[in-house]
Amino acid sequence: MKTVLVAREYDNFSRILSESGLKIINLPLIETKSLDDLSDLEAKLTRIEEFDGVFLTSAKAAEIFSAKSAEYFLKYGGKVYVLGSRSRKVLEAKNFDLIFDETANTAREMLENIAPEDLKKKRFLFVRGEKSLRVVPEFLEKFASVEEAVVYRTGEIAVEIAKKNELREKFSSGEIAATCFFSPSQAEAFLEQFGATTAHQTIIAVIGKTTAEYFERRNLKADFVSSKASAGDFAVELIEYLTNGKCKIKN
Repeated sequence: MKTVLVAREYDNFSRILSESGLKIINLPLIETKSLDDLSDLEAKLTRIEEFDGVFLTSAKAAEIFSAKSAEYFLKYGGKVYVLGSRSRKVLEAKNFDLIFDETANTAREMLENIAPEDLKKKRFLFVRGEKSLRVVPEFLEKFASVEEAVVYRTGEIAVEIAKKNELREKFSSGEIAATCFFSPSQAEAFLEQFGATTAHQTIIAVIGKTTAEYFERRNLKADFVSSKASAGDFAVELIEYLTNGKCKIKN
C-alpha cells in the first residue's frame, strides 16, 4: 500500500485518497488566523457601494468576508470574484453576484479570463492575507483602482522532534510515495523543517502552478501538478497518477 503525506488536516481530499486504498498521513504545517483587529475591513465595508467588485482568492478571506457581511447585514450589488471551489462554497448561499471561473487555477488565470470592459476604470477591493501574492493588485492597477484589506495571517506549525524523526525515516526508506501541497506557505514550512534532501525522496504533488513555481524557485521540481484548482480533482488525478504506472516512486 502506497503512503501519501498530506500537508494539511484530514478533509475531503484525504478521504478520497484513503477510499482509493492509499494510506494517508496528515501533517498540518500552517495555520491561518483572523486578525484581532479587522477595523480596516469594517471601514471599507461601510462604503462597499463605492467598489465595483471584490476579489477573494482564498477560502480564509472568503470566510472572513462572509462573516463580516452577515454581521453588517451587508447587501452588495457589485460583483464578488472568487478563486477556488472552497472559496465559492463559502459564499454560494449568499445573495452576491458571485463570479467563479472553474477553469482558473491561479489568480492570474482568473483575472485574464475576465472581460476587459468589466475591469477598466473600475474600483475594486482585494481582501487578502498578510502573505498573499501581489498578482491581483499588480494586474489591476494598470487600468483600475484597487484598495486592499488584510484580514488574516498565516503561521507555521512546528512539527515535534519525535514526529519529524519518524517521518524522516519513512521518507528515506521510500515508504512515503508522495507529499501533497496546497500552497506556497505549506511548501515553505515543509522545506524549512525537513529540508530539500527530504523533498528529493518523495514525489512532490501540488494543486496549482503557484505552488509548483515556488518549488521551482527553490531548485526543486513538482512531479505532479493538478490540472484544476479543486481538491476533489487534485485527489482523483493524483490517484490515477500513482496507480496507472506513469509515476516512478523515488528512492
